Amino acid sequence: MSNLSYYETRKQMCKVAKLMFDRRLTNVAGGNFAVRVDENRILLSPSMMSEHKFCELEPEDFLLIDYDENILEGEGKLSRETLMHVLILSHFKEIGSTIHAHPFYCMPFVVQAKPIPSVSEATMGRGDVGVIPWAKAYSEELSRSVYGYFEEHRPLAEKKPIALIMPKHGVMVSGPTLTGAFSMLERIEYDAFCNIVGKLI
Repeated sequence: MSNLSYYETRKQMCKVAKLMFDRRLTNVAGGNFAVRVDENRILLSPSMMSEHKFCELEPEDFLLIDYDENILEGEGKLSRETLMHVLILSHFKEIGSTIHAHPFYCMPFVVQAKPIPSVSEATMGRGDVGVIPWAKAYSEELSRSVYGYFEEHRPLAEKKPIALIMPKHGVMVSGPTLTGAFSMLERIEYDAFCNIVGKLI
């Protein structure tokens, strides 16, 4: 048995990271995700998990942090997008995990700053994937804009996983658990695909 804390969650995070990359739900340009494992405790993927490791992570690669972004366990570097995960996970007790990614079919909507309409039963009740104003990547302004979107949609975000588009950058999704957030990520990817291909039918 490993001496690492929250070892089973870490193993699950390894699996999700690999699935994200293999299923083209993110790319080498980036992506990161977090899981709240206890009060004031978050497990976070390390910086450059895609570009340096192609999302092939080990349990010890994940960083245990508190809400002030202090590293409590681990030796890696914090993602530059840590704040957006911390803001959501520390202010929404119903949300247990957040994922930022660059999904293949979502990216045309991302670069055009257009919402992804909900067209399938898989996203029914969650609404369209909305768009926040553009802000510089990795900036505090972007993190707070992401959090602001969740606050604006709090009644829905407290009940269901939701998602948003960061123009020219990527998407952010939530879930009550890591698997719930991953499910939302793939659901909006399929909606994006259906919207694009639907115009050709």
